[in-house]
Amino acid sequence: MRMSPDAVSKLINILAPRIQRVEYNSRSEGPILPEHIVGVGLRTLAGGSLSDIRHIFKMSVGAAYVSFNDFIDGVNTAPELAIKPPQSDEEWYQKNLGFLAKSSHHIMNGTALCIDGYFQRTNMPSLSEVTNQIAYYSGHYESYGVNCLAGVFSDLQFAHFSVISSGCTNDNQSYPRDTGLVALIDSMPPELYALGDAAFDVSERLLIPFTGSQRADPDKDAFNFYLSQLRIRVEMAFGRMVNKFRILDGKVEGSLDRVVSILTACARLHNFIIQEDGPHDISHLSIEEEMEELGITPNPSAPFGLSYLPSIPDQEFEHELGVSHTRDAIVEAIRDAGHRRPLHNINRQQREQEMFVSPTGQSVGRDFVSPR
Repeated sequence: MRMSPDAVSKLINILAPRIQRVEYNSRSEGPILPEHIVGVGLRTLAGGSLSDIRHIFKMSVGAAYVSFNDFIDGVNTAPELAIKPPQSDEEWYQKNLGFLAKSSHHIMNGTALCIDGYFQRTNMPSLSEVTNQIAYYSGHYESYGVNCLAGVFSDLQFAHFSVISSGCTNDNQSYPRDTGLVALIDSMPPELYALGDAAFDVSERLLIPFTGSQRADPDKDAFNFYLSQLRIRVEMAFGRMVNKFRILDGKVEGSLDRVVSILTACARLHNFIIQEDGPHDISHLSIEEEMEELGITPNPSAPFGLSYLPSIPDQEFEHELGVSHTRDAIVEAIRDAGHRRPLHNINRQQREQEMFVSPTGQSVGRDFVSPR
């Protein structure tokens, strides 16, 4: 898990009151203790098999599954592990400073949050859980799954994480349903804003890249670069979570409720590990150095070298054009200063011009998966 011993000890202390059992001998050598339950939970989230892990802790198969479920429930009910959004304007301004340190020329100087969607593979849900099973099938990834939405700070901690919709739903449709994320963005001071990809609608509170023919304007193309320079933080957060919790690499087994619980626990533990083990100050590192420092590696099933599966719509949808005076003002500042997309990024962008095409023949442009 690449989790320090001190962090593990603190996690055990947090969870012990919630997972402590009456001491009965379901292990051959003694009672199941909180340490055993946390060990089973962390090893399983790291991608281990419960049928193998149970031998380490000398448990029966049934006891191992119960221990894992107790661990997940403990993580999700512990207030110390809750995902905590900013509660005041001052806290929002502190989050803004982290992004400011990453923004070249301080172009995106009002950024306080980045948002994106994430697709998690699952088994086909049962008819007792849902009435429309096919709604959970993503033709793009040829798998059943669920879509998550998250808001991320510059240090890669989640400000918000939710499993919000079925696998074939795009981010633009999911966002209005996620009232918690909408409320979080609305709670920011007026001069601050969030960044998203082109799957969302632009507004004063949520800035997205320019698409289509608008990208031919060098000032708008430069805006896209400066936006994606910060928006990559949410990609990195998803990538770090998936790389650390390898259970997310494949299909997460279980009922939909259990899938939601496992994903939520991973997001909570993701934040806890950053809070305890850092890295706390990585503002001086380049994106490539950060990726190496955090152990984020590409997923061969993901497009564009990402470490996770971005939520991508199965069908074409009409993208509602919005207006953002904030975005227009930033473009004007870029024009006045004469800033342009750097040459090294132009070269990388040209390598990514090829669309990602699924086995079904559907193609999706990089604009809808965070253009960098």
